[in-house]
Amino acid sequence: MQNPTKRDAILPVSVMLCMHSLIALCVFVIPVMAPEIDMDAQEISLFVAVLYLSSTIFTPFSGPFTGRFGPMRMMQACVLASSIGVALCCLGDVVFMFGGAACIGLSLGLATPAASDILLRYSPSSIRSLIFSIKQAAVPLGNLIAGLLVLLAVIIGWQYALLIIVMVGISMAFVFQPFQNTWDEGRDTASHVAFTWQSFITGARTLVGNMPLRWLAISSFAFVLLQIASASYLVTYMVQHVGLTHEIAGIIYAIAFSGSFVARILFGVVADNYIPPLKTLGLLGIIMGVASYGIAQYDTSWPLWLTGLMIFLLAATAAGWNGVYIAEVATRAPKGQVANVMGMSLVVTYCGCILTPIVFGSILTFTSNDFPIAYSLFAIPAILVGFKLLILPGD
Repeated sequence: MQNPTKRDAILPVSVMLCMHSLIALCVFVIPVMAPEIDMDAQEISLFVAVLYLSSTIFTPFSGPFTGRFGPMRMMQACVLASSIGVALCCLGDVVFMFGGAACIGLSLGLATPAASDILLRYSPSSIRSLIFSIKQAAVPLGNLIAGLLVLLAVIIGWQYALLIIVMVGISMAFVFQPFQNTWDEGRDTASHVAFTWQSFITGARTLVGNMPLRWLAISSFAFVLLQIASASYLVTYMVQHVGLTHEIAGIIYAIAFSGSFVARILFGVVADNYIPPLKTLGLLGIIMGVASYGIAQYDTSWPLWLTGLMIFLLAATAAGWNGVYIAEVATRAPKGQVANVMGMSLVVTYCGCILTPIVFGSILTFTSNDFPIAYSLFAIPAILVGFKLLILPGD
């Protein structure tokens, strides 16, 4: 579409929001359910590591697959893959749990470049950060639903709660089928499905050779450390360190990430109209780092509202940067290379996702589950990169 209008963007961003919310819910629901499933922090770490390792492996394939099958067909496949992953987790066996993590990771790795391809075509440049932020608000929306599902899981059992997700995901893949022909128009049906080294090299060279894109990738690595640390461990932190019940922790978690849902959209408006995207990301990095250090200072004298406020601030920023980041990468990528450049940039992001459970889990192991030390250390990269983005030329 040559000159899309604001009206043109409404339907695509709404559909992508629904589909990404389901995928995000599949990503976060197992760690959030961990106390109900009897998973400890180390088991959560291993599950999350497998999930994001799978994402990292499959992300470079996103460009060729999107070109061959079309972005909408890829989104349908991703929703089905994540639903299958959750279904495997319902079986409870450790082998099936990790198989489920791999399926969910596959869907996560392939989904963002595909959705970005659709949204870039239908989004006017004047509201691009807003549109991508609305789509990326799916991640905190998934967090929110996962937190609320804790209440349902306590009543009906965690397996039945997960099966509801599976049924919704399968239904969603088929309900949105009518949009496939239109949004997949122009796909290269003769292209090779296999990953090519040339697409990898082209995407990597573009990232390395373009300073703003390079620092955007680095910032995503630093920021995602706190995003995964907050999404995967906050409920366990509240139960084990703060001493809350699983139900109360789930409610606080849901409220906190409902704030990040609104925050993502707000940050998109800010980046489009008031503060350049790189500077917006820099400020978010500093704030999330300070918030992470803040929750590390918790002691038993804190009232519940103060604990909730600090967690809310961390969630709103650590889960609020992605829309501005993805829109900026898509905008700065050379024409025709959006999926490849986005895919390679996300490889850097997912490396941070893999590293988070390994490092965070190791810190907890060696410090006897000292969450304050872990959250304090994870604050440092976000703050440092935040200051770098504030002084970086390129906007």
